[in-house]
Amino acid sequence: MRVMKAVLASSLFVMAMPAFAEDKPALDRNDPNAVRCKRLAVTGSLVRKERTCRTNAEWRKMSEQQNRDADDLITRSRAGMNPNG
Repeated sequence: MRVMKAVLASSLFVMAMPAFAEDKPALDRNDPNAVRCKRLAVTGSLVRKERTCRTNAEWRKMSEQQNRDADDLITRSRAGMNPNG
């Protein structure tokens, strides 16, 4: 009787497995709310890296800010390092 219950329970479990697998929605890597993790080098260390996780929108915003900062640095250096413009 125990064997019969075990076989019945395992067969029900196996039949239920495809139902669990179908519930997950497809992952869109370009979704602005999708979280992406990157390993970034730590300043002052040759080996250490930190894992940083942010949404795609946050990564894009940070990249745009860094590009603006770099452009500003280049513009100021062309003007002869005049901090007032």
